[in-house]
Amino acid sequence: MHSSLLTSVVVALVLTKKAVASVAYCSNQYFETGALGQSPYQTYHAAPYLPVQLNYALPPNDCPANSQVEGYFFFAPEGPVAMPGGGLILNPNGTMIYSASAFEPSFLRGLQSYYGSDHITIWIGDGSPVTGGHGSGYNILLDNTYTIVANFTVANLGVGADIHELQITSNNTAVMTAYPTQALNLTAYNGPLDGYILNCAAQEVDIATGRPLFTWQPLNHVDPSECYAAIGEAGSGTVDDPWDYFHINSIQKLDDGNYFISSRHCHTLYLVNPAGDILWKMGGMKSDFTFGPGANFSWQHHARMHGSNTISVFNNGASEYNQEFPYSQGLLLNFDESHKTITLNSARNPFNRTVTTSQGSVQLLDNGDSFVGWGAMPYFSQHDASGNILWSAQFAPSDNEVSSYRVFSHDWVARPIAPPSMSISSSSSSTNATVYAWWNGATEVTAWQLLGSTALMPLAAEILNVIGKVDFETTLTYTGGRQYVFFQVAAMNAKGEILEYSAFTSLNGTTFSKADNQTATALPLN
Repeated sequence: MHSSLLTSVVVALVLTKKAVASVAYCSNQYFETGALGQSPYQTYHAAPYLPVQLNYALPPNDCPANSQVEGYFFFAPEGPVAMPGGGLILNPNGTMIYSASAFEPSFLRGLQSYYGSDHITIWIGDGSPVTGGHGSGYNILLDNTYTIVANFTVANLGVGADIHELQITSNNTAVMTAYPTQALNLTAYNGPLDGYILNCAAQEVDIATGRPLFTWQPLNHVDPSECYAAIGEAGSGTVDDPWDYFHINSIQKLDDGNYFISSRHCHTLYLVNPAGDILWKMGGMKSDFTFGPGANFSWQHHARMHGSNTISVFNNGASEYNQEFPYSQGLLLNFDESHKTITLNSARNPFNRTVTTSQGSVQLLDNGDSFVGWGAMPYFSQHDASGNILWSAQFAPSDNEVSSYRVFSHDWVARPIAPPSMSISSSSSSTNATVYAWWNGATEVTAWQLLGSTALMPLAAEILNVIGKVDFETTLTYTGGRQYVFFQVAAMNAKGEILEYSAFTSLNGTTFSKADNQTATALPLN
């Protein structure tokens, strides 16, 4: 093990701490102080996962049930004290639905529609968006059985797809960011003669073939003098530390074929046509728009256009080396393209009125509410249509380096193609057994059956117990006079139908597949 990796592991083990319960805390005073550790996490008896623990700093009325909070939380906690994971789906009550740790190092982005069906999007590669970073890798799409249906990246750029953006378009193409390096004389910008700059890219590719359909790089259109991150602040301009003058962090292909591109370091949103020409600039040194009170932004993330006159954007208002706003905000802006004016529709303020120097997201929900991820501050919150905060949850104390690039709320129904998992406690016997059951990614499970079979008839399973599911992992027990050598679990839905059976496991750890006559009674997912 490399010394740097060993040091990271030691730091993680020292600064993290197990939480007492999987269900979310409600206004836990010790969570924010760090008394529970710098990244409190959940543990299980047997399931090999360590998801973050939630604390509702501003809880809903019925916390921790949180029955009025709709959807699941999709995000990827990261940082030097965050436990490994790659991405999570959590219930509103804080319990885990899915861990993407099988794809680590990875970054779970959320759901997007591909050929009319929702798919989980995951980036896999090297790198991180923390403190202005970027990455090189590829993206995968998972269907509702967690089967990989697509694997793709950028083309002809000398690097892989970056972590910052993936949009699946209505034409089932993919729009991605990338961060190739280019040699450039930087003396005009107080940099080296033999300098290097990140000429980051927006690229659209055909997912099926990998063929690039559109590529745009800023150096041909935006001079570095228009931007705010100087050499020395965003890279030294050397081959090992190229200058990140533009820092592309979001792209949206619009229905009219134009591209809506965000540059964090230029404080600007650009509308770019398919030929690569900039149609207008919103914000920054050369803005084509005039801003009304409260509508300005800087160092922004996650810009999205909604219809012909509304934009959502996460206004960081600060970087690691500069601050213009007292605290960050999720903004909903109205814009008049003909008169080139921007006005504030509504603002979403953080629960603790703090500034987040990197990352962040704003998602508009179907009911008119909005869902905000606070980036470098390990919080997310829901707000009504006027921007008023409804609740706020955290997955680490504020004063640390745990973060999540974006956080989303989605409805999701999934049934993994892999069978349920189980483990038998080492203290179990043929007449007194404790079994732990889980099914990573399954959303329909409401109860578990425990089944047992004898040495003489190993495939003739008998139902021994039924227990309701309340957490990711469920404990089932058997105490009786009859001896069972093999045990098995079955996942059940709210109708009492069998979703799937696990394999049989013996007391000595031997496993074999379910019986041929053990078939699911629940209808398949569409």
